Amino acid sequence: MNNHAAPEPLEDLVLEGASLLVDGTHTEHPTWLQISAAKESNNLMWLDCKTPSPEDLHRMVHMFGIDEEMVSDSGDFNQRTRLAEYDKYVLLVAYGVAEDARTMMEVHVYVMQHHVITVRNGPCPPVEELHDRAGKMMTATTTVPAVLSRILSVLVGTFADALDTVDEELTDLETSILHEDPSTSQLETLLDLRKRVNTFRRAVDPARDLVGAGRYVIIDALEDVSEDARRHLRDLAVDLAHVGDQVESERDRLAAVMDIYMNQVNYRQNDIMKKLATVSTVFLPLMFITGFFGMNFAFLVRSVSSSAAFLVFGIGLNLITMIVSLVVMKRRGWW
Repeated sequence: MNNHAAPEPLEDLVLEGASLLVDGTHTEHPTWLQISAAKESNNLMWLDCKTPSPEDLHRMVHMFGIDEEMVSDSGDFNQRTRLAEYDKYVLLVAYGVAEDARTMMEVHVYVMQHHVITVRNGPCPPVEELHDRAGKMMTATTTVPAVLSRILSVLVGTFADALDTVDEELTDLETSILHEDPSTSQLETLLDLRKRVNTFRRAVDPARDLVGAGRYVIIDALEDVSEDARRHLRDLAVDLAHVGDQVESERDRLAAVMDIYMNQVNYRQNDIMKKLATVSTVFLPLMFITGFFGMNFAFLVRSVSSSAAFLVFGIGLNLITMIVSLVVMKRRGWW
């Protein structure tokens, strides 16, 4: 039961952060009276809303006959990609990627017989640009499914651009790992790239699974599905399949680069251990010799007392032992 009193949209209030497109005509920051008039005309209408308030969402519920769930659905972002069919409309939660190839842009698309409402919680340049130029693209035969297919197409296109950026960053990182000593910053970059690709995957995989079934749900739920809309939806399915394959390819590359990084770390550790072993191999015989002649037995004190004995046993024997050790290790390729 609805516990909220639906506000009557008769006041000349402005819907801030919104843009209204009706029959190719744009209106920035429309009033609710303008939105109501566009809705009553039953002409093709696209209302794009950025961060609407709960009061604005309640007005939409009342005006367009949307379920009260809209207030919770579009008031709570960070939802999974999904498609939900209701009596009078279809709700699609879709995602795009910002230009930084990192920030996810969530868009809730409400699709009705003559109207499309997009609700988002922040900037979404692809949708904003499409909304700006949609007026020139619209014709008398343009339908709601055609508008929806273009919205989804521009969002899917952002994943391809983001994955290209990730691929370039991964290539640079791979080169850095191969030509430099492994570092913590390289590992942090690698883990960040993996996190981003996994985020892309969580958005793309459900969309790819939905687009086949979702396409028919939309077509069955709405009227006047043109051949142009069908073509765009088929193209969208192909684009999503390509993006999904690219995501899997990047995940495989990330796993390979992680293996390279770990191999480099192991190689570095082995190299350090080899150098330490080389130093130990050289000095262990010297320690034995100095320890032997350092014992204060009377025989040694009486026998090794001349300068010649010091040069032979004290210095010469140590030098010969060191040289022999280094020559043997060099021939065996230990250093």
